[in-house]
Amino acid sequence: MSSWEQDITQALENLGGVASYDDIYSEVSKLRRDLPKTWKAVIRRRIQDLSADSDGFKKGQNLFYSVNDLGAGVWGLRNKLVHTPKAVDLSVGIKEPEREYTITYRVLRDTKLARELKLVHKNSCQICGLQIQLRNGKLYSEAHHIIPLGTPHNGSDTPENIIVLCPNHHAMCDYGAIGLSLKEIKQVSNHSISQESIDYHNKVICETEL
Repeated sequence: MSSWEQDITQALENLGGVASYDDIYSEVSKLRRDLPKTWKAVIRRRIQDLSADSDGFKKGQNLFYSVNDLGAGVWGLRNKLVHTPKAVDLSVGIKEPEREYTITYRVLRDTKLARELKLVHKNSCQICGLQIQLRNGKLYSEAHHIIPLGTPHNGSDTPENIIVLCPNHHAMCDYGAIGLSLKEIKQVSNHSISQESIDYHNKVICETEL
């Protein structure tokens, strides 16, 4: 019989790498036939034993991480928490006869919270649903701060102010080319976007002269 950590790991794999306790319980119950009376407590204990984010960490394998900013009881597979390929602010003009090309790279802020949210949404754009699969098999998406970080906007790095997007919709939101509506954004139970952020985008970002 497989171990509890193997079943928990497989359950999280089946759920896309991030899930609440309730979803983990449901998935493990499909994998393990004979469940003891205290099986849910066993799952909680094993997750905490194998997570450096927990006070109960046993200093051994560090398999799981706590998605702290999305509320208690949401856990992910640490090996799924990968960094997004980074871009830098760089403009390069390449001149050829009678034409000029300019390539601009935007800075992508790849915080731990952003990576967690991308896993929660399985790297699907919350506007169009697009998943971009790279040649190595990994999925790619970008996290957009709806109220931009830093001055003059001073947006927060919180789940309520972040939306997961494909690169096209990320650029469109950056430049205020499209408005946002909570009714049209694809959402999941573990992540809610604030109406305040949506209103700011529509009233400020979309009205800014670039």
